[in-house]
Amino acid sequence: MPLPNSNDSRLFYRCSHQRYDEAMVLFKAGYEIGAIYLAGYSVECILKSLILANATVQRRSEIMDSFRGSRAHDFEWLRTLYRINGGEQFSREVASHFMQVNSWSTDLRYTAGSGWKGGAEAFLNSAQANIQWDDRRLS
Repeated sequence: MPLPNSNDSRLFYRCSHQRYDEAMVLFKAGYEIGAIYLAGYSVECILKSLILANATVQRRSEIMDSFRGSRAHDFEWLRTLYRINGGEQFSREVASHFMQVNSWSTDLRYTAGSGWKGGAEAFLNSAQANIQWDDRRLS
């Protein structure tokens, strides 16, 4: 995949792919919650990359500033921000995968144990589907 033109967008793009790769390592090692936690961050980062790639040069600094605080981890808010900045609507399939990953929360960092009630494999597959769809919008 070609990298986005914007430096800020490129940073989030690279982080997204790295976090997803790390999530897969954790999943294969049996650390489901850690895998979901990182996969959730990968979706957050790819959404931010997509938002910045679609935003005008004049808006990028303002948008980067908005990526602070708890709202910046809210996938619904990020999806809305993407649409406001000219992004297209999710396909039906991706919307379904988005519903799965939208259950993610930074609160997972306080979850002990090795399993997750939502199914780690399904979550990782949905995260990957969202990343791939976003990748196609960035190329």
